[in-house]
Amino acid sequence: MKSVKAKAITKLLKQGCSPREVTQRMDASYNYAWKLQKDLAEEKAAAKAAKVTILNVDTNVYPISEPKKEEVAAILDERAINYGSFLGLSRVTQRLKAVAHQFAGQNNKTFDADQAEALDMIFTKIGRILNGDSNHIDSWIDIAGYATLVADRLQGKIR
Repeated sequence: MKSVKAKAITKLLKQGCSPREVTQRMDASYNYAWKLQKDLAEEKAAAKAAKVTILNVDTNVYPISEPKKEEVAAILDERAINYGSFLGLSRVTQRLKAVAHQFAGQNNKTFDADQAEALDMIFTKIGRILNGDSNHIDSWIDIAGYATLVADRLQGKIR
């Protein structure tokens, strides 16, 4: 932990004063002011190196690229086959959620965040089943997965 004097000297150095100017302004030795300036420069270099390393990790591990229109279109077309039109899915899912929210409100029912999110996601999966391919297994597995996450948390197992 830096002393009050060291903090004051460091502040002057950060403001651009040289170690010589610091010794003229304060009762401090030139060597002490110079050492604090050197420490400050090392801290800046370490911070800069850390920032560069973080940026390199981010760009190397998770390359950022814009999706191409054709890729997005292909994904949306595949989803329409499995889940039906997005408009139809939105209509059925919003109706399911509205009924659930209305019923819960009338009964003063509240849910923990994970329960509320699981219910919302389960309604979305049910909407996909009703609106699209009811034999698409992923929707059924997802419903079981969201229910299991809440059940596990209620039993003390948090994922």
